[in-house]
Amino acid sequence: MAFFSFKKPLADSPTWQLTPAQPPCIHTVTIVFETAQPQTVRYNTTVQRMDHPKDTSQVFFSITRTDILINGAPADDYMAGDLAAQCGSVIYPLQVKLENGGRIAAVANYAEILQRWTAKKEKLEQYYTGEIAESYIQHTDITLRDPEAFRRTLSGDIFLGLYFPLLFSSYKTQREMEYPVIPFAAPIMFDVQQERTPFGSASDVMVQKGILSASASPAYSRGLIDISCTLTPTRNYVQQLQGKWSISEGDQHHQISVSIVCLEEHTVNRK
Repeated sequence: MAFFSFKKPLADSPTWQLTPAQPPCIHTVTIVFETAQPQTVRYNTTVQRMDHPKDTSQVFFSITRTDILINGAPADDYMAGDLAAQCGSVIYPLQVKLENGGRIAAVANYAEILQRWTAKKEKLEQYYTGEIAESYIQHTDITLRDPEAFRRTLSGDIFLGLYFPLLFSSYKTQREMEYPVIPFAAPIMFDVQQERTPFGSASDVMVQKGILSASASPAYSRGLIDISCTLTPTRNYVQQLQGKWSISEGDQHHQISVSIVCLEEHTVNRK
C-alpha cells in the first residue's frame, strides 16, 4: 500500500477534541517470536471508539497500553527493551483517525504526544549513556517530530497493524493484505483467501490463509499466513484473534504468532 502524505491533517490535529462514542474494550496481547532465542512480548491494551463532535463521518479510536513484559519479566530487566519501552510509552494514550481498510490516516493528539516526548527525552538523556542509547533516542526524536514518519511507524506496530485492518476487513474472498510482523521492517504483502460468516450472522468470524504476494519485497522468498479473527457481538471491537506468519528472508526464517483476546467489553448498561 502506498503511503500518502497526511502532514496537513496531522498538523491540524491539535484542534480535534474527541469524545467517547462507545464503551472501551480491554485486550491481552501476546506476540511470540520463534527464533534461536524465542521471545514473548505481552501487554494489555484498551481500545475505545471515539467521535469528533463536528464530523461524525470519520472513524476515530483511542488506545492505551500497559507496561510490556518480555519473557514474563518487566522490560526494565532488559536494558535495550527498557529504553525502547521508555521511548514508546510517550505515544500512549494514542488517538488515531482511520482511513478505509483500518489504516492509520492521522494522529488526533499529535501535539500532546510531542509535549510528552520533550519532557521524557530530557530524562532519558540523563539516565541512558553510550553511543547506542544516544543513537536510539535521537532516532526516536527524529521520527516523532516528522508527522509522516511517525504515522508510518505506527502503521508498522504489530498490534495496530493487525487489529484495525481486521476489524474493518471487507467481505472479499480474495485480496492483498499487508501485515507488519517483522520488527523494524516494512509491512509485508500477502495474497489472502478469506472466509467470513455472512453479513448479519449472530457471530462474525473471518479466517485468512495466504502466501507471499508477488508484489512483496524480493528480500522475502517464501511466506505463509494463517489468521482466525472473531469480532465482539457489538462489532465494535475484536473479540479474539489468533495469527501465525512464517517468512523466509535469505538464510533467516521468521516464525511469528500473535494472540489478541478481549478480556472485557464494557457495555452502557453495565453496573
